[in-house]
Amino acid sequence: MSYMPAKSPRPSGGNPQRTMTAQLRALGNTVAILATVFMVLLVAFVWMVTAINKKSVKNSADDTTVTTTTASISEESTSDTVATDTSVPETTPEPTQNEGTHASYPEGTKLIALTFDDGPCEFTPQVLDTLQKHGIPATFFLLGQNVTGTDPQLLQRMLDLKCEIGNHTWSHTVLSKVDENKAYEELQKCDQALMDKIGQKATVIRPPQGAGLANPGLLKYALENREFCINWNDISCPADWQKPAMGDAHYTAQHVIDNASSYDCVLLHDSHKSTVESLDEMIQGLKDKGYVFVTVTQLLEATSDKIGIEEARAQGWTDAVEAYPGGPIYGVRYEYSSNKYFFGKKSY
Repeated sequence: MSYMPAKSPRPSGGNPQRTMTAQLRALGNTVAILATVFMVLLVAFVWMVTAINKKSVKNSADDTTVTTTTASISEESTSDTVATDTSVPETTPEPTQNEGTHASYPEGTKLIALTFDDGPCEFTPQVLDTLQKHGIPATFFLLGQNVTGTDPQLLQRMLDLKCEIGNHTWSHTVLSKVDENKAYEELQKCDQALMDKIGQKATVIRPPQGAGLANPGLLKYALENREFCINWNDISCPADWQKPAMGDAHYTAQHVIDNASSYDCVLLHDSHKSTVESLDEMIQGLKDKGYVFVTVTQLLEATSDKIGIEEARAQGWTDAVEAYPGGPIYGVRYEYSSNKYFFGKKSY
């Protein structure tokens, strides 16, 4: 048996150049794959970060909205609570004694003021009963000497019923027959009697018999105390101090109902029983005709823009006007149609 030497193994790559090329190609493919994977991962990472940020912003906005909405609801609730706690029933403002507020009524409202002179007296409580029954005010021009003997509770009841208290002098002195000092004293003593009883003065003045409005003492007192005067409208006045009205309640009531006009100031006396007995029929009849009852102050304030000083002059009224700083103007006015003087008030 013959012996043959072993063959050397054949290089696996064959051609060295070809082997190197294959290796470089494989490495390039690997790098490309890795680059692709890296890019995919990078894109995924960027997408995730963006999504997370968007979600965070959305949640933040939602939280802000919730907070704002909650705050808004809270404010609305608080507002509702405050409104509930502080709300008061709506009422028509009614000027009260010495407040100086101005009455305001819709255009065309038929206003009328019932006034009673010479009290307080034995029938005054009945007058107040009737006023309370109908829920209306009136104005009482009181005599100082009668006030001194009156229970303060009666006067307070007038105020509680939104009535107005006026000055009718101390002793029913006719001011056209006395000098300036006496006229001033008569008014001053009446107001002092009211101060002693209820702690306040009158707000309006009516001189007895409607006379003496040219007396300087009356004008001086009215200006100093910011009290203005008014008499009455003749046509609607039933003249209840004489027949046929005196003693006839129905006649008295019907006379006022038939002859009243808007803005009238009706003169009555609570010292006459028949007048007191006429009130229920009178008031109801005026209500049926659409009248709204007011005090003298409310009546004058409601008419102050309708009948001013200049307009009064243009209509032929005579007047003597004075003013105090910062206040309204008070003037004496003479109305030819009713032969009565009036003090008027107009704010400029």
